[in-house]
Amino acid sequence: MAAKNKTWIVFLCALAMLCVLNGTEELKTTRTYLATGNWYPPNAADLTSLLDQYFNRAQAKELPGKIVGLIGPHAGFSYSGQCMANAYKQLQNPSLAGNIERVILMGVSHSAGFYGAVVSSFDFDSTPLGSIPMDTGIAKELAREKFIRVDNRIIQYEHSIENHLPFLQRALKDKTFKVVPILFGALDKKDFKTMADAIKKYVDDKTLVIASTDLTHYGANFDYTPFKTDLEANLTKLDMGIINLITRLDFDDYYEYRRKTGITMCGFVPVGVLVELFADKAHKATLIDYYKSGDRNKDYTLSVSYASIIISETKGEKKNMTDTAIKEDESPAKLTKQEQNVLLRIARDTLDQYLENGALAKDLEKKYEISANLKVSAGVFVTLREKGDLRGCIGSIVGAEPLYLGVQANAVKSAVRDPRFLPVKKPELEDIDIEISVMTPLQRIEDYKKIRLGTDGVIIKKGYYQAVYLPQVATETGWNLGQFLGSLCQKAGLPSNSYLPSQNKGDEKMEFLIFQAQVFGEK
Repeated sequence: MAAKNKTWIVFLCALAMLCVLNGTEELKTTRTYLATGNWYPPNAADLTSLLDQYFNRAQAKELPGKIVGLIGPHAGFSYSGQCMANAYKQLQNPSLAGNIERVILMGVSHSAGFYGAVVSSFDFDSTPLGSIPMDTGIAKELAREKFIRVDNRIIQYEHSIENHLPFLQRALKDKTFKVVPILFGALDKKDFKTMADAIKKYVDDKTLVIASTDLTHYGANFDYTPFKTDLEANLTKLDMGIINLITRLDFDDYYEYRRKTGITMCGFVPVGVLVELFADKAHKATLIDYYKSGDRNKDYTLSVSYASIIISETKGEKKNMTDTAIKEDESPAKLTKQEQNVLLRIARDTLDQYLENGALAKDLEKKYEISANLKVSAGVFVTLREKGDLRGCIGSIVGAEPLYLGVQANAVKSAVRDPRFLPVKKPELEDIDIEISVMTPLQRIEDYKKIRLGTDGVIIKKGYYQAVYLPQVATETGWNLGQFLGSLCQKAGLPSNSYLPSQNKGDEKMEFLIFQAQVFGEK
């Protein structure tokens, strides 16, 4: 009888433990990392060593404020690892990273076709470096939102999220944080904001949002060959077109760009959701790094492009194009002395070659050290002076191509296409000095008295009439504001007093747009 009672006691204890496991203490589940493919080393020692190499080569950047978002690639680390590390390096600055406790990590499904997004019910994610707790509570809440559901299988076999995890573990190794993986499928334009609004509920000052994407996949294997010549320059131009729209946090133009170009950017949806997420607040996006897999051997017939971008908070409200008061301490994005020298060399070498044989050099990235800053589209003017006198000046206020290509094109235009002068001849070059002015984005103002002479360049528009002066014009002439604007009106073909309020009472009022410039030259 005693033996029978003992058996019952053991059974009841086991049953009680099972009830506990199935109740408040459920068994924990872990998403295992992918052991297939060559994404990264499969053991902790080799992976740690590789990450250390990438992070040791990465440089800390100056950013305008606390980091709230990050965009990075997800290819094999041998291709995109340095691009990733260059962005994640910035999270090691405590004043920029803040106290990150939650990471919302948005990827794209490469194998499953579905609409909307999926989350998982896993308790942990993992890499060879160890496990990372998932924020299961938020995942459950997200699964109740429109277009979002739970699907562990799709999450399990996708690398676009996983490939960011080792970089998070390396960058935030002294922090305790949870991840919320969200994997996206297809999404119509109207539903990007719906998705962003759903995620926004869980974004606080301790949350980092990441979007995972590679850029252009070029070549016959990707069924994408929109151009067949000048592959390096055309790929850069195509990539920088969408990068510039991302950094402007401009969703409508971002969406339209893919429709027009068909750009094969795999993470278009998660990046679009991130752009919508931060577009209505005071945020600034900064390009950290950009390159192409074809840069290795200069063979772009099969190439994938990679970029990393940081989204930061900025002080005050987001700027408004209707009437922007410029703060006194604002200035153009600064190019380093080395970057300035590269642009001046491109301009000088271009003129030497063009005036010699009428040809433009190709594959500039093979000859010069073209940094990420020089690949950003920006307005640029090239000014030529012969023994101190103006000899040509042509450029564009708004960038339509990467900066280094704009310098090359405008150097030639200033030399041979400025209608005010005869074309420059090769023997003149030894007496010509080159000056480059790199523009900031245009800002519209209502009150012309806000113009800062010597700091602001100005465009005036009235009906079909338009003219521009660079910032240095006021400094070089010594004009006061009235003389400056009066001359600008005459340049546009208008009476010199056309800028005054008394002359702007009809339907065609004068518009004032200002910009700044970083000006540097050979002298």
